[in-house]
Amino acid sequence: MNRPILIVVIGYIIGILWGLYLQTSIVLLYIFLAIIYIIINFKYKKKKFKILSIKRHFRYLKLIFKINTILVVVISSFISNSIIKYQESKYDKIYQLTEVNTTGIIVSNKEEKEYKNRYKIKLENGINFYLDTELDIELHYGDKVKIAGEYQEPQEARNYKGFDYKQYLKTLKIYGTIKAENVKLLEKNAYNPILQGANNIFLKIKENIENTYNEQTQGLMLGILLGYTKNIDEEIKENFSESNISHVLSVSGMHVSYIIFLVTNSTKNIFGKRSSKIISSVVLVLYMFITGFSVSVVRACIMGIISCMSFVLYRKNNTINNIAISILIILISNPFNMISLSFLLTYGGTIGILFFKNNIEKFLKNIKIRNRKWKYIFIKIQRKCQPIIDCISVSISAQIVIAPIILWNFNTIGISFLICNLLLNLVVGIIVMGGLIQAIITFINFKIGHLIAYFLQIPIYILIPISKLGTKIPFGNFKVVTPYLIQIIIYYFLIILINYLYKIFHKRTLTITENRIKNLIHVFKFKIKPYKKKILYILVFCIFILFVLSKLPKDLKIYFIDVGQGDSTLIVTPKEKVILIDGGGNQTYDVGKNTLLPYLLDRKISQIDYLMVSHFDFDHCRNIELYNERNKSKKCYYN
Repeated sequence: MNRPILIVVIGYIIGILWGLYLQTSIVLLYIFLAIIYIIINFKYKKKKFKILSIKRHFRYLKLIFKINTILVVVISSFISNSIIKYQESKYDKIYQLTEVNTTGIIVSNKEEKEYKNRYKIKLENGINFYLDTELDIELHYGDKVKIAGEYQEPQEARNYKGFDYKQYLKTLKIYGTIKAENVKLLEKNAYNPILQGANNIFLKIKENIENTYNEQTQGLMLGILLGYTKNIDEEIKENFSESNISHVLSVSGMHVSYIIFLVTNSTKNIFGKRSSKIISSVVLVLYMFITGFSVSVVRACIMGIISCMSFVLYRKNNTINNIAISILIILISNPFNMISLSFLLTYGGTIGILFFKNNIEKFLKNIKIRNRKWKYIFIKIQRKCQPIIDCISVSISAQIVIAPIILWNFNTIGISFLICNLLLNLVVGIIVMGGLIQAIITFINFKIGHLIAYFLQIPIYILIPISKLGTKIPFGNFKVVTPYLIQIIIYYFLIILINYLYKIFHKRTLTITENRIKNLIHVFKFKIKPYKKKILYILVFCIFILFVLSKLPKDLKIYFIDVGQGDSTLIVTPKEKVILIDGGGNQTYDVGKNTLLPYLLDRKISQIDYLMVSHFDFDHCRNIELYNERNKSKKCYYN
C-alpha cells in the first residue's frame, strides 16, 4: 500500500463528514464499499473492444479498491465517526446548562470588549468556555478562579446560510459563554508551566513591538510575525481581505520557510547542516507554542519540521505524506477543524500549489507568440524573471483550489490576487526575517531593536498601499452570487481532469496507464467525428429547453430576514422580480454589508428591481442607500 498515512487521512475525513452532515449510520458506507469490491473482482468474459465499456475500466478501480485500502478506510472512518458523534453528544449536554458554579483556569490573555472583558477559561472537567465579566477584577493567563454565573448557548445561523456562531466555536473547542456574576481568584500560575512560559514570551514580544513601532505599523507587524490581528484597524483588515493577501496576517508556509531559511543559514557554519535543521525544528516547535497553535501555524510548522527531520535522517522528503500527517494531527486534536475556514484555505492553497504549480509554470513558459519582436522580448523576460514566473504560478495554482471556498463564504472573485501577491513578495520576506531578528535583538538591547524597527517600518508602509489595490484595480474584486454545491463539485472535477490531461499531453515519458488514456482519447475523438453536427444540435436543443424552463412562471416567494432590531422583507414574484422592503439598521454594526448583502447573494439575487421603505425610522432605512448603490436597483419607491 503506497502512502498508508494518506489512506488513513482519507478514511478519517470521510468519517467526520459522514457524522457531521449525514444522519444515517456509517455502516451503509461499508456495505457500499463491500459491493464495489465484489463487483470489480467478479470474473467476466472478455468481449469486443468498446470505448465506453464499464467492465473494461474496472481494472482501474481495482488499483484503488484493494482489500487493504478498504480495511484501512473502514477502520479510520469508524474511529473518526465515533469521535465526532461523541463530541456532538457532549456539546448537546452542555447546551442544556443554565447556571454554572465551578472552578477553572484562565487560558488566554484579556480581550477587551464593549462594557466587558473576555477570557478563555478551562474548567476542572477540561471543557473550554468564554468567560465574560463586567466585574472590576484583573485576571491573567494561568490564574485559577472560582466562578458563578449564567451560561449562554452560542447562536446558530439566524438566516439562510448565515454565519453559524455555534459551529464556529466548535472549531475552537469552546462550548459557549459564561456571563460571570461572581469571580474569586484562588491561585496564580496554576497552569502548565511550559504553556505559561510560551505565553510570557508572546506578551514580551508583543510589548516590545508596541514600544518600538508606531501606532500604524505595530498592528501589522504583530499580525505578520505572530498572527495576532486584534491591534489592526478593521479597514486595513478589509483591504487585505479584498486584495486576497490575508494569508500574510496569519502564519503560513511562507513564514515558516523564511524562519527555516534564517535559522539554517545563521547556524549551519557553526553547528553544521544537520544540526542546523534540528535547531530549525526546535525553533518551529517554540514558534507553535508562542503563536497559540492555530490551524495554519500547526500545518505549516509540522510540514516544516518533517522536512527538516527527513534531511537529518537521510530520508526522502514527501510533500503529500507531510500534508497527510499534519491533517491527521490537526483533526485528531479537534475533528471540527474539518469545517474551519482556516483549515480549508490553508490546505486548499497548499494542495493547489502541489498539484497545479508545475503545469501552470510549463504553460506560462510555453506561451507561443508569433510576432518575432515580441517573442524575443518575452523569451528574454522569461530568462531574467524566473522568480516572477514562480510567484505567478504559485498564486494561480493556490487560487484555483481556494477560489470556490472564497466564493462560497465571501461571494468575492477577481484578479487582484495576482498583482497583489506579486508585489507582496517584494517586501514580505524583509518584514518576516527582519521582524524575527528585531524581536530577538530587542530582548538583548532595546535601543538597537528600536533602530532596526525604524528601518523595518519602510516595507510595512509599502505593504499598506499594496493591500488597497484590490479596491482600486478594475475587476480587482467584485461580488457574485453564491454558487450551488453541484457547481463547485463539477468545477473541481473539471480542473483535476484538465490538469491530468495537460500533464499527459505535455509529458515526455508516459506510464502504461497514461499511454492507454491518451490513446483512448484519440480513439474517442475519431469515433465521434461523424456525429459532431448531431451533438451540436442536441446541445443547442438542451440550451433552448433550459432557457424556456427558466422563463416559466414560478411560485411567489416571501422571505423575512433577521436583521436584528428592525425589519426586512424580501419578495420574489412568479416572474422573478425582486422586491426588498426595508433594510434594517444599526449604529454600531453594518447590517447591510454583513447581513443583508450576503443573504441576497446566498439566495442567488444579484439585482433588486424594487426597493421600498415602509417608514423612515433608523432601524428600517439606514442601509437603503447602500443597498441601492450595490445592487443598482431599477426603481425605488418610498411609502
